[in-house]
Amino acid sequence: MSEGSSSTKGFMILSLAGIFAKVLSAFYVPLLNKIIGVEGVGIYSRSYDIFMFVYAITSMGCQPAVAKVVAELRALGNERDAIKALKVSRKTYGIIGGALTIILMLLAYPIAKIGEIQNSTFAIMFLAPSIFLTAILSAYRGYFQGKNEMTGIAISQVLEQFLNIFISLLFAFLLYKISIQLGAAGGTIGTSIGAVIAIFYLIYVYDKKKFEDIAYNTTNHEKKVSSKAILRKLLRYALPITLSAGIQNFGGMIDMMNVSRRLIHAGFTQTQSDSLYGLLYNYKVLIGVPLIIVTALTTIVLPAVSRAYALRDRKAIRKNANFAFRIAFAITIPAAVGLAVLNNDVYTLLYQSDRGAYIMQYGSFILIFTAIAQLQSVILQGISQFYPMILSFSVGIILKIIANYILVGIPSINILGVLVGNFLCYLAPVIINHKILTKSIRYKIPLIRNCVKPIIASIVMAVVIIVLKQPIAIISVFIGASRALMYLYTLVYTLILVGIGGLVYLYIMIALGGIRKLDVEAMSPRIYTKLPRFIRKKLK
Repeated sequence: MSEGSSSTKGFMILSLAGIFAKVLSAFYVPLLNKIIGVEGVGIYSRSYDIFMFVYAITSMGCQPAVAKVVAELRALGNERDAIKALKVSRKTYGIIGGALTIILMLLAYPIAKIGEIQNSTFAIMFLAPSIFLTAILSAYRGYFQGKNEMTGIAISQVLEQFLNIFISLLFAFLLYKISIQLGAAGGTIGTSIGAVIAIFYLIYVYDKKKFEDIAYNTTNHEKKVSSKAILRKLLRYALPITLSAGIQNFGGMIDMMNVSRRLIHAGFTQTQSDSLYGLLYNYKVLIGVPLIIVTALTTIVLPAVSRAYALRDRKAIRKNANFAFRIAFAITIPAAVGLAVLNNDVYTLLYQSDRGAYIMQYGSFILIFTAIAQLQSVILQGISQFYPMILSFSVGIILKIIANYILVGIPSINILGVLVGNFLCYLAPVIINHKILTKSIRYKIPLIRNCVKPIIASIVMAVVIIVLKQPIAIISVFIGASRALMYLYTLVYTLILVGIGGLVYLYIMIALGGIRKLDVEAMSPRIYTKLPRFIRKKLK
């Protein structure tokens, strides 16, 4: 990628930090289940769906818009106005986020009543302050992203997630003693605390690295851009990105609004509906772990494509896009296959029960289409093709609404209907965005060619894991009824299977030429030296 070494380093840093944060999150949900139960998690998750929608229309549009403006200004040698872009965005989004926080707190009960989730009222109110805080946080992260300063973003993410989990679990435990509704609300408090600490950390890095001093000493004064011009550009970028993010996250709102009603229509009680929704949330948390690597990719791809677009370097745009999709397929396809094959084992380890594992078995492959749609969206943002992207995601949402309404209301399908809706929600944008991208960059990204080798390697990996699981299942019969011993046994063999499966996948990918020596060294020369000798010999 352009600025190659720093980009690949940034990708590695963000990926590792993101995986760590998501692993923390993956353990958070089982612990929350232990404290407030599946029903409580259902209440919590519905409030979180509302938060994510409001968060999308404030912060999700903010960070990429700021990153794009900063990257374009820096590509033209204008560091001073890149600083100005941060200050303008911080003020603007702070005002918008503050207003939405007040509105959400005042309208928490009416919103909950409309969605027939009155038991989530407290949770919505407790989440509201985080809207203002994450808006400010996103302005800083957007600036850091535009400067390709990924280490600061990565550490802030880990700090935010760690404090979020610790504080949320503490308050969930304390408030659950009063009521299940307050316990679910307590599970949201850490979101605001984590955001505050992340903001303070980024301000500390900003001051320590003297970004302002460096910018004012290196920028040609003749290149000055007014605050109004920057604001106009920020809004021009942010509005369509926000609309797109809002539409994408409206899927969660759809689930919140109509899944419960359709489940009750299908004959389930409110408690059963809450429990099924909690199982769906568990699935969403797990599916988000491999997607964090795609998020890391999008974080470095956006400024890279934006720089290339500002410099009219079409070749660099194509190179960045092709690289991103190759990496995404190489990660998400084996992750989807692995989660499908090991669904019972993963659920048993994390949730001490395989209840809901069937959702992962059927729904793991959706993450591949989610990853493609996310990457397409970011590349389209980088080349300023905003509104066609909005159209594509709107089509996906309409299909999801129809699928949810019809399928969730069928008793034998129930919560699995959401998976069909999610699949259609991303399939439509993938098809439409592919055509738009092909026309815009005058290059047809070889999606099918890029995924063939990962699919073959993943199938071999799955066969090996399934074969190895057979004697494991027989041995488990002789373990006895000891719950602790069985859990330890499950942990050990699952880790062994993941390790063997990973090595098999890696070996087959290298043998097929799906992973090359240059790819590994681009990520990190250290990774190459740490690989087993027999694998290094296969790399070309």
